Amino acid sequence: MSSYKFIINSKYSRLESWLRRLPEEFDHTGELIYDKRNKVRLFSAEGRTIVVKKYKLPYFHQRIDYTFIRPSKARRAYLFGLKLSELNIDTPEPIACIEEYSGGLFRMGYFVSAFIDGTDCRILRERLSDCEWLVRPLVEFIAEMHGKGFLHGDLNLTNILYKKTEEGGFSFSVIDINRSRFVSNPTRNQCLFNMVRLTHVRPTMVALVREYASVRGWNQEECVAEMMILLDEFESPKWQRPLHALYRFFKPGR
Repeated sequence: MSSYKFIINSKYSRLESWLRRLPEEFDHTGELIYDKRNKVRLFSAEGRTIVVKKYKLPYFHQRIDYTFIRPSKARRAYLFGLKLSELNIDTPEPIACIEEYSGGLFRMGYFVSAFIDGTDCRILRERLSDCEWLVRPLVEFIAEMHGKGFLHGDLNLTNILYKKTEEGGFSFSVIDINRSRFVSNPTRNQCLFNMVRLTHVRPTMVALVREYASVRGWNQEECVAEMMILLDEFESPKWQRPLHALYRFFKPGR
């Protein structure tokens, strides 16, 4: 028999009764908008649109990990969302984290958040020449996150949303933050490595890294060269990656 732990944002305490029914109702209510490793559904409650992410069933060793060693993905998404709010980095406001336990072990997690409007930045990898206007504000946002010590765990263009502001500029938000890290004063290498997932389209990556280096006051050519090495390593088979890392460590001029 399953038991549940509910962590509910005090701002949304009025949703508690609905949240407590959610694990039983998730699979047959709401609007399914994503169904791959995880499932994401949209719901309407108390006159607002709510996003619920149901994480895939973890492996047995992960169940032990999330029970005794570290927070589950759902709980990290919730806690990191609160932390980003403190840092003034926009992300869907956390509403709740729901954890299901069975046989004394973690079994399933749900992350509940407010809906946030915006368009993801994948247009940069599809039609760079048509949207160069987005490059500078995007990398300024990434530089701001890095400057505040936030390293997104899956910093790809689909996990960054943008929308135009009334003043004619842009505002940005990040989603899917559960694998992220908070690091005081991240190094240049840490910042560039954090960006390696942005895109596999080389011209787009070069444009982003050049502009990012400009924002940070770093040498553009050095940063582009370093990123190409990091991207080669990231795209190589897993068994080759330690060899790439050794080469970078021992290469002449390091």
